[in-house]
Amino acid sequence: MGGKSPLCVNWLVHRINRQEIEAAARGHARGMLLDIGCGHGRYNDLLDRCADSRTGMELDRGRYVSVCRPGVWGSGLSLPFRDACFDTVVSFQVLEHVPEPAQMVQEIARVLKPGGCLILTAPHIWGIHEEPEDYFRFTGFGLSHLSRVAGLKVVSVRSMAGYWVTAGARFCYYLQLFERLPGMALLLRPLYALVQLAALVLDRLHRVEGDAWNFILVATKPRTQAKQEEPR
Repeated sequence: MGGKSPLCVNWLVHRINRQEIEAAARGHARGMLLDIGCGHGRYNDLLDRCADSRTGMELDRGRYVSVCRPGVWGSGLSLPFRDACFDTVVSFQVLEHVPEPAQMVQEIARVLKPGGCLILTAPHIWGIHEEPEDYFRFTGFGLSHLSRVAGLKVVSVRSMAGYWVTAGARFCYYLQLFERLPGMALLLRPLYALVQLAALVLDRLHRVEGDAWNFILVATKPRTQAKQEEPR
């Protein structure tokens, strides 16, 4: 879970993630919702406010059984659902762990109802994690391309923060390496707060979009499916 205080090393990234996902969900999530890679259910409360029902899907039966409700397990490359059965599909920080991301987006398009919506986040600048299943990083242009090729219409794609937040968050994770030393965990907490709060202020004063750590995309499935073609 993300830290709820600036004294926690991951407070800033989880704060911004939650704000951006909440705004997107309020504007677009509805009806029957599929959460691909639901994990520990960090955003269940946000999604449940907007959707009539939520289906959580995970790959590993053992890791998240207590929160993955109603308990669907499967692959993002072959979703275990019939065509056009969800009004909303969400997937947060999952696409980079999929060996064939274009195929996953095509599967999402398949299970979306006409007029349905995809809300997706993926990293642009971030360290390797959950290795060895960590394959890709994405720009906003890349996410838009994958969506259009799958036949979806891009509503919006934006960075979740700029250079200063990216740099501040990465620096805090670097500092965390020193927590293993005796007494350092407690001493580092005020430094985490100082770095993260400074990064947040600097990002608001001078946001540099090209160095975002994360992007969020909203796309819809056209009510009348047009012929798919490569974007120019």
